[in-house]
Amino acid sequence: MSNPARFLGFAFTNADFLFEVDAKGTIVFAAGAANDLVRENGDTLVGAPVGKLFNPSEAIKFATFTKALKGGERAGPFQLTLATGAQANLAMLRLSENGSNISCTLARPSRPAIDSATGLASRDGFMAAARTAGGSDILTLVNVPGLPELCAQLPGDKAQLLMQRIGASLQTAGITAAGRISETGFGALSPAMRGDLGLARKVAEAISAGGLKAPRVSEMRLGLQATELSHEQRLLAMRYVIDRFAEKGKFDSSDVDLASIFTKMMEETQRRLGDITRKVGEGAFEIAYQPISDLETGKVSHYEALARFDNPEGTGETVKFIEALGISDAFDLMVANKVMGVIEDRSDVHIAFNISGATIASPASFGLLAGMLARRRKLAPRTLIEITETSAIADLESAGKAIQALRSMGFRVGLDDFGAGAASVNYLHAFAVDFVKFDGAMIQKIGSPAHDDAFLQGLAKLCAEMQIDTIAEWIETEAQAKAVAAMGFHHGQGKWFGAPVTEIPSAAVGPGKRRGVTESWG
Repeated sequence: MSNPARFLGFAFTNADFLFEVDAKGTIVFAAGAANDLVRENGDTLVGAPVGKLFNPSEAIKFATFTKALKGGERAGPFQLTLATGAQANLAMLRLSENGSNISCTLARPSRPAIDSATGLASRDGFMAAARTAGGSDILTLVNVPGLPELCAQLPGDKAQLLMQRIGASLQTAGITAAGRISETGFGALSPAMRGDLGLARKVAEAISAGGLKAPRVSEMRLGLQATELSHEQRLLAMRYVIDRFAEKGKFDSSDVDLASIFTKMMEETQRRLGDITRKVGEGAFEIAYQPISDLETGKVSHYEALARFDNPEGTGETVKFIEALGISDAFDLMVANKVMGVIEDRSDVHIAFNISGATIASPASFGLLAGMLARRRKLAPRTLIEITETSAIADLESAGKAIQALRSMGFRVGLDDFGAGAASVNYLHAFAVDFVKFDGAMIQKIGSPAHDDAFLQGLAKLCAEMQIDTIAEWIETEAQAKAVAAMGFHHGQGKWFGAPVTEIPSAAVGPGKRRGVTESWG
């Protein structure tokens, strides 16, 4: 299970489920957490014919693809139907160094831009349209309480017709864009000069035309302009609220004042955005430092800088809010500036700080960061930069060039929270990095199930083969520290090695209060 060629074979694509088949079409390895795609776990699939994964007719297609694949070639993605009935994108790679085995990945298809039931834009598609809308446009939100129950009263073909009628009723004259944003919620953009278009009434009429008694369809209108926010910030705030609104099920409830609740959420989000923007601009947050230690010697190699906000929701939620509302670049720059100041003052420490994928992916944002770091490149040997995966990176080529620009200045760059998202392995292939920090949730699961341990160990070995240093986080016990060391990890971070502190000590104190330990970075 330690064959690095196997894992290199999986490093070429985003994936929700990974498997490998031999020349006989038998599954020899399987791992992943995608119950909607593949209901069985990897342990029960190993040894089974690969056709078990697919719809019978699709299994024939899979066999055809494998026969045509030669050593060193890749194929896909192809969209196939699985035995569960789900659609998945299949990608394949046959590495010569992996014998006759073929590495395969299954990934959920990306969200469509169109809602198939109504013909309207999907939520993502609609919000993308909103980004290009003018500041004087009006957003109208329409709620149809109990819409799934209404459709259930009709035969399948008539239920489909009803949804199409609703979609058509919103595609009326004067509408710039319309979309479905939840099971019961719809949105429409229109120029302010058009006035109230009576969309709730038109949707109710479409439902009545289908032979049903229309519920109390409600609507609210919201301008896209804002006195204190830019047009882009207001749209991001609106998207944030719509997502929270859908998560909380507000669109699906008939006993709430939709307009009142949504308006209050928008006002609170805008107030919070203004407050966070001020704090970020003023640097009004603290930095704590957590040690990262060599697993073999116990010595502190460096510290990670962790931002700390004095907010009721906690720092984690605050950082998510910062990224969702598009101010992560300013936040990253302020954190970097604070940390570089500490490194300049303390010649005895090495410190890592985080920057988001959004900052790396934006030429303008990265330019500001790189300019500041270039002026302090003499500190590069003691500075590490962790790229967080909280924001997916679409342009891998540009991001790769940005990472290499930092490395060319002497900074060590790594991937944070590796394994937390579907794109992690793809990033490992796309980016040349110095280290990888594995997501703590993966470390916490060590020991159950066994095939996940084998996969984790294989990834650690692959990194070692690629001369990439590995860090395991969330280590809370000596047993966990020994387990990751046995898997081949180089460094560890967590309560076992030390909690975050506001002042970096002159000498590290490791597990069991070991004193007098020096700092190093191998």
